[in-house]
Amino acid sequence: MTTLAIHQPSPQTLAKLATRGPRYTSYPPAPHFKKEFGADKATAHLDKIAQNPSQSGAGISLYAHIPFCSKLCWYCGCNVKITRDRARGERYVETLLEEIRLYGNHLPGVGLSELSLGGGSPNFLHADTIRRFVDGLRAVFPTQENARLAIELDPRDTNVGLVDELATMGFTRVNVGVQDFEQTVQDTINRHQSQEDTEALISRARAVGFQSAGVDLIYGLPGQTEDSFTRTLEAVLSMAPDRIALFGYAHLPHILKHQRLVERQPIPGLAGRAELLMCAIQQLTQAGYVRVGFDHFARPHDPMAQAVKHHTLQRNFQGFTTSQGGPLIACGVTGISDTGDAYWQNTSDLELWQSEIESGRLPIARGLTLSTDDHIRRHLIYRLMCDSFVDFSEMESRFNIRFSEFFRYELDALTDPALGQLVELDLEAGTLKPSALGFELIRNLCMVFDPHLRGIEPVGSTTI
Repeated sequence: MTTLAIHQPSPQTLAKLATRGPRYTSYPPAPHFKKEFGADKATAHLDKIAQNPSQSGAGISLYAHIPFCSKLCWYCGCNVKITRDRARGERYVETLLEEIRLYGNHLPGVGLSELSLGGGSPNFLHADTIRRFVDGLRAVFPTQENARLAIELDPRDTNVGLVDELATMGFTRVNVGVQDFEQTVQDTINRHQSQEDTEALISRARAVGFQSAGVDLIYGLPGQTEDSFTRTLEAVLSMAPDRIALFGYAHLPHILKHQRLVERQPIPGLAGRAELLMCAIQQLTQAGYVRVGFDHFARPHDPMAQAVKHHTLQRNFQGFTTSQGGPLIACGVTGISDTGDAYWQNTSDLELWQSEIESGRLPIARGLTLSTDDHIRRHLIYRLMCDSFVDFSEMESRFNIRFSEFFRYELDALTDPALGQLVELDLEAGTLKPSALGFELIRNLCMVFDPHLRGIEPVGSTTI
């Protein structure tokens, strides 16, 4: 079993086969959640967790979405609220703590195994506001031994004092958005960030005890070229981050109207995206980084690289993760929770989110209880994405199925030459794994096993 192809496919081949589809941070993907799933069904699942010692004893992972940014980046696809009024962050945190208390009512005595603050820009909040949030969270869900606290920080708006304060609160992991260091690209996407500020933030975090520093990059941005992106990669590598996330830019101006502002520079087409991707993969792997799934890289010592080695890598709404804990509870606007048996998503309407919580209700807009079929397909898709390997006998034992019968349609589909080149299928040994080409187009391969997509035009971001 391996997650890194020795012989990389050509950019031309990738561009030819790329399509659109889900990123499979959940299965079924979020567009299939139902409005009929509301707070009553969510609380029923929470009560079931509280009664199950194996789940409640594992603790929860909690994600808190801080939607505020002081300035809009024109490429952004996140749920953000643009404001310079920092008092809005303080009011938001008070409501966030009320939401956490609502969860605590259904999960008494459960501990916190992991906290992630994302956004938006969590550093929009003052240090004392973050501390008040962390203290309030711990009052409801006491932190377990070796609990991991992580936060996303924007170097353009983070001072040394905040980094120091975060360390005293117990944060040990930081993720820093970079996207691209080239001036032309930064002008086009309205995000100006220096290499010096970024390096200073990472250095300070390490100096005060942070154990892991990650960096986010985006390929396929307007104005990017192989030469320019190579310079960005070289700058990032000079900082030696523990993890690097390499995401493809999703240009969706029909949904995100502000993205039209980036069109003043040419946006790379599929061939250009594929060349940028292959360039980055080569540069990062030559620098010694371990490939983690299709869009992450980690230094060999990092727990994420170790998870690849030991086949314990997982996937959830935050992407690839080493989390082995219990349910993921997501608070704040648009947050998506995952209990293992169900998903649910909060409303994206800030005022509605607040009013629901003030009325004592979880602010859930939609969700889904997984069927037996969903569980089986989710396991296969996640093992493809995390391990690049599916063992028929393991799935037969786990789910009491006959693999060749349950997946008869999919196995037949893989005999098509176009799809067959994505996979190495050994029916005699009972194994399935991506080919070198299939690894880079792993979402294409996962889509074969997703019956929601049969007979419809693929939607979503491009698969390279």
